[in-house]
Amino acid sequence: MRDKTGKDYAEREMAGTAPRGLSRFPGALVPIDSPIVFSHFAADVAKQIAADPGDRLCLITDPVTARMVDELDRCRALAEHTFVLGEIPSRWARASGVRSAHNDSGRQPEDAALLLFSTTASVAMVGRRIGDGAATQFQGGWTADRKSVDAVARVLLPGTELRELLAPPAADAFVRWIPQMTRLMTVFTRLVSAQQTAGNVGRDELFSVLDILKAIASRRRTHDVLYVFVEQVARVIQMDRCSVVRIWGRDDQGQVVASHDDANVRDLLIDLEKYPELRWSMDHFEKVVINDAQVDPLTRDCPGLKESGICALLVVPIVLLDANIGSLFLRGARRNDPFTPREIGFCEIVAEAASNALERAHLLERLQTANERLERLAVTDELTGLHNHRYFRERYAEEFDRARRYALPLSCIMFDIDNFKKINDRYGHLQGDEILREIAARTLRTTRRSDIVARYGGEEFIIIMPQTGAEGARAQAERVRESVEDGVYVGLPQDAKVTVSVGVAELQYQAMLDGEALIRAADSALYEAKRTGKNRVVVSTANGEQS
Repeated sequence: MRDKTGKDYAEREMAGTAPRGLSRFPGALVPIDSPIVFSHFAADVAKQIAADPGDRLCLITDPVTARMVDELDRCRALAEHTFVLGEIPSRWARASGVRSAHNDSGRQPEDAALLLFSTTASVAMVGRRIGDGAATQFQGGWTADRKSVDAVARVLLPGTELRELLAPPAADAFVRWIPQMTRLMTVFTRLVSAQQTAGNVGRDELFSVLDILKAIASRRRTHDVLYVFVEQVARVIQMDRCSVVRIWGRDDQGQVVASHDDANVRDLLIDLEKYPELRWSMDHFEKVVINDAQVDPLTRDCPGLKESGICALLVVPIVLLDANIGSLFLRGARRNDPFTPREIGFCEIVAEAASNALERAHLLERLQTANERLERLAVTDELTGLHNHRYFRERYAEEFDRARRYALPLSCIMFDIDNFKKINDRYGHLQGDEILREIAARTLRTTRRSDIVARYGGEEFIIIMPQTGAEGARAQAERVRESVEDGVYVGLPQDAKVTVSVGVAELQYQAMLDGEALIRAADSALYEAKRTGKNRVVVSTANGEQS
């Protein structure tokens, strides 16, 4: 094929930007010099096009790429035509529309190839391995230009009639393709940058990365992960200050959530006006490297920096724009030497690893919080916040058995609200609920931590008092009664009074052989308090009488 000047595409390619060895492919290819970048980028290409394939999707690939890139299975299922340059993978062998294709030029197909094109999408990736063993090199490239993709397809399959397969672009193809193409260019840039960063990190640093990964992998809480992270980074790279800072959106303040020189630092507020390097990294989503903080335009006017003697600053994003934990940045500062490219690359790799550990730790914390909440709900009365009847029964059985086994005193207090039905009828059930909540709160304020306070049912409450005799329980019951009577209840008239009647009973070892006997005695005393005038305390005596 020839262009308007009469030059072969191959000649024009040799003068262009394509890697050597790929000169027979027309158009300018963006170079790919790593098989790792090729495979990762191929996976992202397949994932994006599968999400919006357009019409009449055609897939051309080689068997190695088909095996390595799992995301191609989805594209194959969506494709109208699929060509494999060599042996068809076993999982595709019986799929309709999958054909093995060999070119007619007598040359072996490229080691790596992936083409996906439809009425809107168009991507071509090709590559070749050169040499053997450790000396193996990779030369490849990619393009998202539709004309170039069509031309690459014709080179790979010169003996195949592609005219009917090459779907003409839709009228809005260019507009629809721009967002995906922009995303692909961004992903490719990140992959290349990560590959270059890894190349700048030496063998010793990689062993240090493994040590850090081991150290943070065992941590389950977010703060523990962050502290170990900065502690280990500061150990490998000499820093005067190494910390992790959290920023929420456009806040003017940040939070130092971990610092290598103090394990107790948590959520220490800082004014971002004094840390312009953090704000710049937040705004641009990029790392910041400042080798001379005293003269750099970003920091030379920063208040307090000159007095601190800081020479070099490094900011590496760990997690950006996470709705749950905000944006996290690794910040390092030195008073002497600037940061070297290898040190910067090391911090970027470790930050990427830490982001995964943080995500796991944050998920575990959320699960733990959810489990704790479920446990609280299982033992808590939703309205009053007191223990519910089920929890009360479990704890009461334990305390009753303990008291009988060791001959310890044990008392029970039962009380309910006087004339509660009339309150509900006059002021409404919502007001009644407010009264129940207020009485529960007042009861908790008057009892000990060792006492078991629960809502027994309706407007009835119960208190189990371990190691407490009848006189101590009577005094406690009076405190509860007085607290309720003296209370001010929102929504009720000032002259309205809320009172409770209270029954008290102490465990009698000879007469009360089961737990229900003690509760029955307290309930009988409560009934007597109601019968004899309400708003009073009645204590059940040893012989079952009330006093």
